[in-house]
Amino acid sequence: MALLEVKNLRTTFKTDDGVVNAVNGLSYAVDAGSTLGIVGESGSGKSVNALSIMRLIPQPPGKIEAGEVLFKGADLLKKSEAEMRKIRGHDIAMIFQDPMTSLNPVLTVGEQIMEATRLHLGLSKNDARDRAVDMLKLVRIPVPERRIKDYPHQFSGGMRQRVMIAMALSCDPAVLIADEPTTALDVTVQAQIIDLMNEMQARLGSAIVLITHDLGVVAETCKNVLVMYGGNMVEYGTAEQIFSAPKMPYTLGLLESLPRLDAAGDRLVPIPGQPPNLLRMPSGCAFAPRCKYRMPICDEPVPLLDFGAGHVARCFLYDERADGQKPIGVENAPRVSLEAVAHTPQELSA
Repeated sequence: MALLEVKNLRTTFKTDDGVVNAVNGLSYAVDAGSTLGIVGESGSGKSVNALSIMRLIPQPPGKIEAGEVLFKGADLLKKSEAEMRKIRGHDIAMIFQDPMTSLNPVLTVGEQIMEATRLHLGLSKNDARDRAVDMLKLVRIPVPERRIKDYPHQFSGGMRQRVMIAMALSCDPAVLIADEPTTALDVTVQAQIIDLMNEMQARLGSAIVLITHDLGVVAETCKNVLVMYGGNMVEYGTAEQIFSAPKMPYTLGLLESLPRLDAAGDRLVPIPGQPPNLLRMPSGCAFAPRCKYRMPICDEPVPLLDFGAGHVARCFLYDERADGQKPIGVENAPRVSLEAVAHTPQELSA
């Protein structure tokens, strides 16, 4: 049984213009000790998916309309708010995208780490302080005995992100959700943060859900990759499958727009058009208006095709119903190797 399983999750937001379908029927699973990368453009539903798991969707205007979020077999969507407060930070922890706005500016970082351990682990004040020092030491913050007395504004961006990781891991969570943990950090610090998360996972055996725009980070760290578009999954597979044999044109577009080590001097290929209007989603493939392989059948509900070994994609290009409509040349579309995009600490610091 998967440690965390999302089934047909649907989250909406009411606006003056109508209902926004931010997450629309999303399903996936994460095993203990594994890392799932969730990628996609801004507005694809990645962060709303994470907030839905944590039951942090503001209601109103947001609402989790349907689905299940199973953690160790129990549906989090059926738990009371009091039960969820015990789970957040203890069993499932989250690193938010912007540490400066996520950390409390009027409390020291030590107080903020201690608050979690005293609440969830029942530690005394002295034991909680020792735990906070140990966690800052673990995330390689110098002189942790002194720095626990400092406030968030006294830390650099990279150091604040380390503090967020220390807080998230202070109670040894079974699942860590990291929402853009390397955004706005320079490449050297990015590599250090990713290394740190990998070390923490190896030590604790936690499952990691990594939400990111950086496909290089995904190639380096993730076992499986979920590609989101228009609030739902459009492709899922291992990192090797996604990077070496993408089936969905949107996935291929993301890869073609990525700077690569094996394509020096080549121009990047942007994806034309704009993401779909979540107020008025098309009845067929959400990516069809931007897709150079669009066919008449793409206006129908799109199937989820199984390519074997856990690799699935929503696309008519390989569906037998599209015979005679299939564009010429798609089978010769360029492929991208993992080695071409994976960032390593050595490469980033060179």
